Amino acid sequence: MRDQRDHTHHSSLVTPNPMKSCRAEREIFGLVMNACKPRIAGALVGDVHRDPAAQIKYGFFFVALAEHFPLVEIYDASLQGVYRYLNALQAFHPDQQRWRESFYKNVTAFRWRSRQTSAHFQTIQEEIDLIVQVGVLFDARWETASPPSLIYTDYTAHLAAQRPSAGRSPFSTVQRQEWLALERAAFARASHICTRSELVRTSIIEEYGMTPDKVTVVGGGVNFARLPQPASHRETAVPTILFIGKEFYRKGGDLLLEAFAQARQEVPGARLKMVTAVPIPADFPKEGVEVIHATWDRQVIAALYRSADLFVLPSRLETWGDVLLEAMSYGLPCIGVTGQAMEEIIDHESTGLVVPAEDVAALANSLVRLLTDAGLRRRMGQQARLKAENNYQWPDVVQRLGDCIQQIMERDGHKWVVGV
Repeated sequence: MRDQRDHTHHSSLVTPNPMKSCRAEREIFGLVMNACKPRIAGALVGDVHRDPAAQIKYGFFFVALAEHFPLVEIYDASLQGVYRYLNALQAFHPDQQRWRESFYKNVTAFRWRSRQTSAHFQTIQEEIDLIVQVGVLFDARWETASPPSLIYTDYTAHLAAQRPSAGRSPFSTVQRQEWLALERAAFARASHICTRSELVRTSIIEEYGMTPDKVTVVGGGVNFARLPQPASHRETAVPTILFIGKEFYRKGGDLLLEAFAQARQEVPGARLKMVTAVPIPADFPKEGVEVIHATWDRQVIAALYRSADLFVLPSRLETWGDVLLEAMSYGLPCIGVTGQAMEEIIDHESTGLVVPAEDVAALANSLVRLLTDAGLRRRMGQQARLKAENNYQWPDVVQRLGDCIQQIMERDGHKWVVGV
């Protein structure tokens, strides 16, 4: 299986490493005082410099982290060389999507990634004070107690297993139990856990047995260097819906096509732009639909947001909702579904509408409501933009993360200047 992440294991940002003098310490009232911030190493499966997916999804997070703390490196925990090929062979499945999921989510790969990552950090433990691990495809503290770590995650395997048809849980019953045990152990070994949503925090507490004080919701940021100018709100008889979902079925593309066909009976001039990587089956209604192949070209995506009047994402499984944040940044009202973290992103009747999951009729009614009311679209779009400005910018997310980092450092007997 081709893995675009086959590059160097780790890389440093274009920022100077912390100076040796930052280790100067003195003891006051029994605490080790340090005028500098903790030196951090990031870790994730993906190369934020060369892999477009990792770069777009996590690059701005690490940029913001580096502005708050000395970021020593970002370690790519992807399997390399012979381990990568062995993993591809043992995870093989004739269905490409299933193969991809199994390639990243299998017990053997979790253990291999954990061993290599933990071994790497042991070699530089004198240079770092904390590991910030993104996701739970490995355990950065595998068979070791130092340095301390913080896990930042947007989902859990237990939540994915509750929606098997979405294709994000490629395990047999036995394999799932083994994976959940590994995930639980990683959470237990971490010094603290931060999540994007309350949905995931609740899962980690209730389904993995972590104490509430160990898990904090810090949210997530919109993946732009700066917020764009909002799209102009048009008074048009041919309003345009935008859908972006590389995985057509998981993102609910089929549900949207059915709902759009119903809505178009009342709004015949409406148009739908669908950005997806999967060929749409021939028997789906496509009148008024423009299919655009999925792309990482941010200029193309920006132009699509600016051409749209509303954004729709009726996913069967959505770990968070990055595209919702992007749409809101452009001042677009959004339609999402219940039972997902997007309920925390979309304020129903304020920044958009939330309908019951997989309810085509309810989705169609919401489409008609927004397609036929330009004033409502404008008001909701303005509120969506305000929420993006006030809640979903990476520097603010990292500031909240910094509070958790300070707790970790103080618990370990250190006092740091955090978030200045």
